[in-house]
Amino acid sequence: MNHSTNRLLRLVRVLALGLLVSACGGDDAGDTAPGSGATTTASRSRALAVAVAPSSGNGLFAVGATPTFPTATSRSKNYWVDVSFASSVPLETGLSIWSATDTPAATAAAGSSINLGVKFKSDVDGFITGIRFYKGAVNTGTHVGALWSSTGAQLASATFTDESATGWQQVSFASPVPITANTVYVASYLAPKGGYSFNNAFFTAANIDSPPLHALKSNGNGGNGVYANGSTLTFPITGSQDRNFWVDVTFIPAVPPPIVGTIWP
Repeated sequence: MNHSTNRLLRLVRVLALGLLVSACGGDDAGDTAPGSGATTTASRSRALAVAVAPSSGNGLFAVGATPTFPTATSRSKNYWVDVSFASSVPLETGLSIWSATDTPAATAAAGSSINLGVKFKSDVDGFITGIRFYKGAVNTGTHVGALWSSTGAQLASATFTDESATGWQQVSFASPVPITANTVYVASYLAPKGGYSFNNAFFTAANIDSPPLHALKSNGNGGNGVYANGSTLTFPITGSQDRNFWVDVTFIPAVPPPIVGTIWP
């Protein structure tokens, strides 16, 4: 879990939470605390309200047959009451199609300038905050990332800086770009010296799913793994053997998915 989630779960630990539970047999009605050792001659069911509570005392209980706010304590016992907690927490880094450990199978030789792209869509409305691409050792020069509509309207662009020699590179747009659910967009980058990474026949059979994001299969989507030759930023539209050119986005949903947790696993 990220730092924000841990903060929220710590907050849960100090909230007063009550739970009605049934204990069969067990303590006498006159017990001052559950688990004190007294027993009855007949097995019966009785309700205990127990809770986790603030630091003024913990393991709380209240004897009664109906839900009752627990205030009494008993030797700081843990009655194993828990919560299922969900909160929408803003995503700090964004979602992507491929993870940091995903890597390409091959690298093209250095050569002419080329724009490489991927068609994708999202299940939910949200914002594209930037572009990622996987860089091979011969993919040098100044790279520029861009986001396009499916018809070639440029929605944003940004120049990559502080790149590493190889591996995933990422750039953020000056402003997040809103996108609409179930609508096709194209993410691309300009490789001015060629040397791009790729996998052949990557999009032939099926979408690549990383919900809510999906890189589209070629069949039925006009091909995927797209490119355009040229020394300037150009909308990539030509397919090439269903190749994955390892272009990606960073995406933040308009309504972040809830982060769910409990005190005890």
